[in-house]
Amino acid sequence: MLAKGAGSRRKPRAENSGYWMSYSDMMAGLLLMFVLLLFLSFNRYVKLQEAKESELAEKEVQLKAQEQEIAASQTALEQYEQELLSIRYALNTQRVVLDEKEMELGQKDTQLAANREELEQSLAQLILQQARIEEQERLLALTQEEVQAAQAQLDAYSNELQNREIMLSAKDAELLLEQLRVTDLETLLNYQREQLETQAVRIEALVGVRARIIAQLRDAFVREGLNVAVDGTGAITLDSTVFFDTNMDRLKQDGRELLARLLPIYFRTLMSPQNAEFVAEIIVEGHTDSVGSYEHNLDLSQRRAQAVVNYCMSPEFDGLSAQEKNRLRTMITANGRSQSQLIYDAEGREDRAASRRVEIKFRLKDAEMIESMSRILAEIGD
Repeated sequence: MLAKGAGSRRKPRAENSGYWMSYSDMMAGLLLMFVLLLFLSFNRYVKLQEAKESELAEKEVQLKAQEQEIAASQTALEQYEQELLSIRYALNTQRVVLDEKEMELGQKDTQLAANREELEQSLAQLILQQARIEEQERLLALTQEEVQAAQAQLDAYSNELQNREIMLSAKDAELLLEQLRVTDLETLLNYQREQLETQAVRIEALVGVRARIIAQLRDAFVREGLNVAVDGTGAITLDSTVFFDTNMDRLKQDGRELLARLLPIYFRTLMSPQNAEFVAEIIVEGHTDSVGSYEHNLDLSQRRAQAVVNYCMSPEFDGLSAQEKNRLRTMITANGRSQSQLIYDAEGREDRAASRRVEIKFRLKDAEMIESMSRILAEIGD
């Protein structure tokens, strides 16, 4: 019985050992799953972190580009504000001149009034002298000689009276002429003042027109998916390597395709009913770096600008209708600037890649307006 009892106690021990082995295997499996989950979570966290950092870097680049564009726009607006202040200063100067002329006219009016009073006093004296003569003729009982002498004196007084009347008539005529001259001057001054005020209003309006056109160009390029920068003057700058090979003036295919997308947007924005009346000219400019002589670069830049214009006017270019090409032909020009407008980096060194470029810009009719203003100011000064 003892042997049987001992054998019966060993069997539960074997079952208990199997149970703990199964439990340990299960815990090991759970631990492995926990490690795998932890690894997957960590790997996902690392990937998300890298994506976020990449996205933040791209946004920083975009923000820097936008800050540069805003800075350029602010610089251009400050330049136009300075031009407007200069014109306002000129207008104020002319207003001072007009005020001085008005004061001069007032002084002349005062002098004319004084002359009129003097003439009236002379006439009164003549009337008084005439009365005295008549009184003397009535009272005198004179001999023939005395009568003749009195008659001679009377004739002398009569002649003097006639001379006074002639002088009075001449003064009246002079006064009338002076009044007419004053009236003409006042009319001219009022007309010139109105012209100055009208020109000032138009110049202030043109500053707003350029800002509006620049905003419309930027919006149009964004809508069409074109990454084109429009500076504060409304000019767009294109890398010459897209258009031409080194030292060549033949348009490359990439340049033709870019012009086919870009130029119709630029032209139609400028020629919209809202903007067309203010635009005087569209200018295509070629620029080079400082490598080579000025004369060679001038010829090369001119040929490149002309190649762009020729392509846009050719039958091959189908981005514009025949009517639009006819209108563009009357206002587009090609200018070669050689190396006269180089671009420098932050350290003041020439950026040759940026200097080799093609620019498309527009000119408003403010130049003609400023010339007209100068002529008006010169006439006022005379």
